[in-house]
Amino acid sequence: MELLSVAQKYQMVSILAHIRGSIALQNPPSIQKETALHVYSLAQKYGLHHEALQAARYIFKYPMNIEDKVDVVQGAALYELWNYYENFRAVLKLELTVFRSSSARGTLAGLHCVELASSQIPCWLDNYIASIRNSPNLFDIIEFNTILARHIKDESQNLRCQCSSIPSKTIRNFWEALASVVRGCFEKVNMFDVVEPVSLLKSFQAESALVLVQEREDSQPEVNSNISRLEPLDVPDANLILRSSDLVDFRVHKSLLAMASPFFKDLLSLPQPSDSEPVDGLPVVQLPEDAELLRILVSMLYPVCPVTPNSYDKVLYLLAACQKYDMVQVQSSIRAEVNRGSFPVPVGTEAFRAYAIASSKGLVPETEDAARRTLDYPMTFKCLGEGLRSFEGWALRDVAHFRKRCADNLVTCLESFLQVRAPGPSNIWVGCPGDTLRSRMYMSQADALPSWLRQILSQKNDNLKLQTFTLPLASASNIRGEYLSAIQSHAGCKFCSLVHARNGPTYYTKLESELAQARNKVHTFLSLL
Repeated sequence: MELLSVAQKYQMVSILAHIRGSIALQNPPSIQKETALHVYSLAQKYGLHHEALQAARYIFKYPMNIEDKVDVVQGAALYELWNYYENFRAVLKLELTVFRSSSARGTLAGLHCVELASSQIPCWLDNYIASIRNSPNLFDIIEFNTILARHIKDESQNLRCQCSSIPSKTIRNFWEALASVVRGCFEKVNMFDVVEPVSLLKSFQAESALVLVQEREDSQPEVNSNISRLEPLDVPDANLILRSSDLVDFRVHKSLLAMASPFFKDLLSLPQPSDSEPVDGLPVVQLPEDAELLRILVSMLYPVCPVTPNSYDKVLYLLAACQKYDMVQVQSSIRAEVNRGSFPVPVGTEAFRAYAIASSKGLVPETEDAARRTLDYPMTFKCLGEGLRSFEGWALRDVAHFRKRCADNLVTCLESFLQVRAPGPSNIWVGCPGDTLRSRMYMSQADALPSWLRQILSQKNDNLKLQTFTLPLASASNIRGEYLSAIQSHAGCKFCSLVHARNGPTYYTKLESELAQARNKVHTFLSLL
């Protein structure tokens, strides 16, 4: 990648072609499943569009799950990869709709099957084409043959189905037609023309050009264009000016600034450089923070109503500035305002972006809080959305690992409640008459539980194991409602009703408590340093 980037930088076209030709001749190919993401990441880093596109298309051969793609790729590059995937899928959906109703029927003319779809092709084939629209990784000759073989086996006794005798030439013609559609969609979508998927579909239908969107740096919050028009704080007898990055001046007292910040105390005790012209005879200190941030910070130094940040992102940048300038008391005041509800908190899936910012700024309490908030939502590309751009690769990996550790703890907790050996908490439920025969047949401890309770615990357990990232993690807050609803539906059982009357509240309170402890005992990587 580095060699290609140097050749591209100096416009050495023949050398570029030679290197790419040598790579193409390699057998096996240079890009494989284990290295595709790394190649994609390096190609994006060095601006090698050809290699990035090649790696991205290879990645599409596998499910597009965020938990598999968090080790080596920066959040911004991963966001572009997902957006390219969604854009491709939007175009593929449109093209396959046309294919199902015309080309597919043409290549399969004369084929008789037990069940035909509305497109007049076999249902099993129609369903396979539909599945590719949602999961392009299913476009695979082995997957296709597996589905055909399963259909033939299921209908082996049905003489009306002729799918087992489809000529190999017909299958080959169909597959080549389908492959042509998929390849055509790749050609119609350029991964470096990034727009929202819905907008892409509309623009594709209208045959209009795509819009190039360049990556925006998120190292600081966006500057509010109206901030320079805000009235400055009225600070009489000020003897120092703090100048923001967008050239707005704030008058303050040196003594107050020195008391609030050892950083500024040391800075102001040193001879000041003469690179900034005094304003009204007052020395000027240039700071990298923008005017909106400095206005809030300065307002918290004086006995006036503090200016309220308009987003939790601004709160985090404010806390980071306090941490940088060692303004411990001001930082504590900001956190107190957040706890009181005076300052914003992350809402919904904003928790993911909050985690990305807090972790990058080294804000330990906010990183921990945001990480726990993310557990209440799926961790998917769709859920993270634009927030994915704010993540460093390591931060995305760490929050994914945090989520997995929480899920593992919850699984362990639920499995302890699925056990019925004394002194386990669930042994009180053994003996439900409706499940006695079932427990004898299966010889399983979990099956000895009443079916209504086993279903609640097992379903949550299975979801945690299989859908750690695609579903919110089970929390203690909703388990009581599910328990009460299930026991009410099982009210005809005298045994379970009696156990509930005696021990029900104690049981579900213990379940709530242990689930909460299972989640809370896991901490983010910053908390362990």
